[in-house]
Amino acid sequence: MTRFFVGGIESEGTRTEEAYSELRERSLLAAGCPARARRIFKLSCRFDGHDREIEVGRPISKGGDVVLAILDHGRFEPFRVHTDNAGESAPACVSHPVYSVTEFS
Repeated sequence: MTRFFVGGIESEGTRTEEAYSELRERSLLAAGCPARARRIFKLSCRFDGHDREIEVGRPISKGGDVVLAILDHGRFEPFRVHTDNAGESAPACVSHPVYSVTEFS
């Protein structure tokens, strides 16, 4: 089991929650609907034409940006994968269905 964290945030507690809140706001703007409350650690999915695992704290793909958070906006919306690209682009989208979702403990 993995304790909740936001990729790239060294401290725990208040700063982590603030960063997560900011990402949820960005995700709301990108998706047009609020994210669900579940806190996702890892997705096993099809992404960019390949089967892979996308995990918080690791690069989204080989040589890619580090995943800060994965947000679920509901059954009919893709998962939003926020990375450390300094907000320069919209979060990556992972469409349903995914093979598995691992939540933080």
